[in-house]
Amino acid sequence: MALAAAATHNVSVEHHGNQVGATYTARADIRTKTIGAKTPNRMDNQRCQWTATIVVDRKLDHGPALARTVSSDKQFSGSEAGACTPGRQSGERNMAQYQDKIEAHLIAVAEADRAPLLAELDSVRALASN
Repeated sequence: MALAAAATHNVSVEHHGNQVGATYTARADIRTKTIGAKTPNRMDNQRCQWTATIVVDRKLDHGPALARTVSSDKQFSGSEAGACTPGRQSGERNMAQYQDKIEAHLIAVAEADRAPLLAELDSVRALASN
């Protein structure tokens, strides 16, 4: 499942005199699990636990060559009363409260990815010149 409004961050790096633009996009991979018991003649004790893993994808402006998933280590979780059902969308409804943290994580990932991105561009350039 994706965030209602996917967070994006654009950066531009200089590589051997050329500007290379990269777009970082955050998306949420949401998993749900019903816990607790539902027994006849007793109060329902079920809860819907959800966990959202924030995945950051990188795409270069000039082509799909170095597009990849950069990070997937940030998680948010919560629970609601009742069983998880397909139309309930427990995690999606609650992700809006984490939007600021998701955007901050996205910017931090983009900054940390600068050196690996330049190294990947160097290796592609070295392969192209052979």
